Amino acid sequence: MPNYRSILRLLAKGGKSQSDIASMCGCSKRAVSRAAAVAKEQGLTAERVAAMGDEEISALFPRKPRPKDEGHLMPDVASLVERKRKSPKVPIKHYWYEYCGQAESAGLIPYSYQAFCEMLSEEAKRTGLAAHLRHAPGEKAFIDWCGSCGTIVDRLTGGRSKAYVLVVVLPCSAKLSATSHPDVSERSWLDGQMRAFEGFGGVPHILVPDNAATATDRTAPYVCRVNSTYRDFAEHYGCAVLPARVRHPRDKSLAEETVDLIEKWAIAPSSEQTFYSIDEFDEYLQERVRWLNSRPFANRDGCRDSESGRLEADALLPLPASRYEICEWRRAKVAPNYHVRVDYMNYSVPYGLAGETCDVRLTDSRVTIMHDGQVVAEHDRLRGRKGQYSTIEEHMPESHRDAQSPWSEDRFVSWAERIGPSTREAVERNLKARPIVEQAFVPCLNILGLSKRYGSSLLERACERLVSSGPAVPSYSALKDTILRIRAEDARSPKGAPPAGRDEPADRAPHAGRLNGAEAYRRKGGDAAC
Repeated sequence: MPNYRSILRLLAKGGKSQSDIASMCGCSKRAVSRAAAVAKEQGLTAERVAAMGDEEISALFPRKPRPKDEGHLMPDVASLVERKRKSPKVPIKHYWYEYCGQAESAGLIPYSYQAFCEMLSEEAKRTGLAAHLRHAPGEKAFIDWCGSCGTIVDRLTGGRSKAYVLVVVLPCSAKLSATSHPDVSERSWLDGQMRAFEGFGGVPHILVPDNAATATDRTAPYVCRVNSTYRDFAEHYGCAVLPARVRHPRDKSLAEETVDLIEKWAIAPSSEQTFYSIDEFDEYLQERVRWLNSRPFANRDGCRDSESGRLEADALLPLPASRYEICEWRRAKVAPNYHVRVDYMNYSVPYGLAGETCDVRLTDSRVTIMHDGQVVAEHDRLRGRKGQYSTIEEHMPESHRDAQSPWSEDRFVSWAERIGPSTREAVERNLKARPIVEQAFVPCLNILGLSKRYGSSLLERACERLVSSGPAVPSYSALKDTILRIRAEDARSPKGAPPAGRDEPADRAPHAGRLNGAEAYRRKGGDAAC
């Protein structure tokens, strides 16, 4: 229905044509012409129009039902409006062509396209009335992702990535929470809601998300089911989940309005700044959220913070003693080394389960391994470098428990001591030469590995020669060269004893061929022939 109050006010003020008034009020010229006739008939002035109520103005323009014309075919506007809602991209003219065909088949006259559109518009307005929903304090929380995203810039490469924003709002006080996340995974979905509950100081009784994959199970058609992880999350916080109906945005209209608010007042202004990490963007976002919650309402007293404290502080459920631990389930086969590999990390199980398939429950802090429904191992979750091992000694067979880890200082020292005192001295010098002892593990392993290739006695003699020559740290290359030199000297010595005197470069290929001089190829008697 045209805004006749604005039309009458502009007509009474004068100075504008009916075409200009129709353009300003977004209505047809026919509506302006009708209003002008009513204003002339009633003698309306600007003061009288301002003093009139909405009902009084509506009484001046009664809606007349379209008279039934026996010669015209009346379209079934109710079914057409329903079809249009289910298929919004189908043009109205497509329905009008169908209607014209039906009228021709019935031998009746079809209404014009303009009249057809007006009838559909009136029916859509009549059936699309919205009621004001009242919400009890602390009863619900609406949850939705923002359509717009923040931008994170990589400081080194200049590459850009998205920062997704999750919005949670309490409908009674309109207090909102917005958090940024690197993705829209289930972990981010639950983490954003936990942070919202902590910001609200309590938990609403009902969570109202949309039908996102992180909230509902889409495997069953025409059935709305909350997925198992989200259901466990709600049980932990003592609340229920009631997803909005598909294609019914008014079920969570306040969430849509709050998303629009965050996009306009937080995400859009962020494009004028540069953020190098998700934490920087989240810090900016929380500042904007605090400002929005403390900003006074336009149409009522107070602000979101004050209304939340007055209405919902005591109505919310208390927070549980601990946060919900987001868990993931995996299946992994136990390797011959009685470890399961999950996320590139290795966790031990009892060695008798080698070759079996186990269920693995992952949380942020713990890894629980189950077999046939029974917990067989629990570990602290490993982080950082890939390929780490978490081994419990009780899971090892007896023959393996005595073997210490090859990656320990004591293991290298004891291994070198079994070879000889000079080898131990060489290994200890390497261990003490690094500021971080772990940095010497690979060089020590390489040095001790020479005993497997050349024998323990040659390695001990090489270490004795380098250790006695000075305080320098023997390296793998120096020890290998020394071993080869000693072996060459032993080969030249008739009794195999080590030669005395200065060390000479070892001949590493005494069996190799040598070029002979020209005399070796001269024919016998060649001089005489000449």
